[in-house]
Amino acid sequence: MTQSTTGLWGTRGGLNLDNLDITTDAEIDQFLDEARKGRGPLDPGPLYNMTSNSLWLYTRPDFAKLHRRMVVGWATHGLEPIITAMSFTNLHAYINQGWEIGIENCTRGLQQRGVTRAQLMETIMHAQLSAGIRGLECCYRALGIILGDYVERPEPPVFPAGWAPDMPAFYCGLDPTTRDLTADDLRAIEGWYESTIGEVPRWVRALARVDPISLKCHRARWEGCFRGALPKQMMPYLSINHHTIVGNREGLREAVLLGKAWGMSNAYIVNTIVTAAYYFTGLERLDMLDEDVVTALQPA
Repeated sequence: MTQSTTGLWGTRGGLNLDNLDITTDAEIDQFLDEARKGRGPLDPGPLYNMTSNSLWLYTRPDFAKLHRRMVVGWATHGLEPIITAMSFTNLHAYINQGWEIGIENCTRGLQQRGVTRAQLMETIMHAQLSAGIRGLECCYRALGIILGDYVERPEPPVFPAGWAPDMPAFYCGLDPTTRDLTADDLRAIEGWYESTIGEVPRWVRALARVDPISLKCHRARWEGCFRGALPKQMMPYLSINHHTIVGNREGLREAVLLGKAWGMSNAYIVNTIVTAAYYFTGLERLDMLDEDVVTALQPA
């Protein structure tokens, strides 16, 4: 049975997506050549982009084209490339997974899009919240030299409309004069959640009972992760991606609610969830979505 269509998907990277039955050497050569030139011939960053794609282009090009169709479908949503390219979220995931080649490749991609060193470091610090010291060690091995002479482009990255830094939105008003979680600290943390996302996550109340000093220290770290380089919406954006990958239903709900509260549109939230599941778990991971979250994200 033929797998071909006519004029439906077009050509992407030299691959004729309308013909799954036939993939010529010229198609493969053009795709891999564009992948090589995408970072520059002397840059090791694109190596896995070429080698991994070579595997299915030379063995199962039909399936490679089906993947490209998915990417083409995402492009129809009209979202900013800085988000849909997934360099931020993939960098975050690779730090958590300890994949150093991916860490370098995503960093090079972000650098090409104008991301500053400060913005990159805020992303790495966000990933460290879950990846721990292991994640930092992987970043050191992957980026140690790059970070020392990181070259920033004059053109700033283009984020979605309305996405902007807003550090006051992060702060709940912790008492910095004591390490203990005071009654006022707990009221401040719970009040921030109630006024921002409309509910207090269960883990917050549980940690306040069993290890209050850790709750205060964690909150301070969370508030100090960004320092005004990235838009505040990047905090829930990265969290939505991470919790989808690891299957944390409660964490995903919290991140989605924060994203909505801070101005992420449903289209960006859904795209983040779907792409994270597609690349790292399989779309069956979406069965964990909270029904309230699904209802809130459905088109009007």
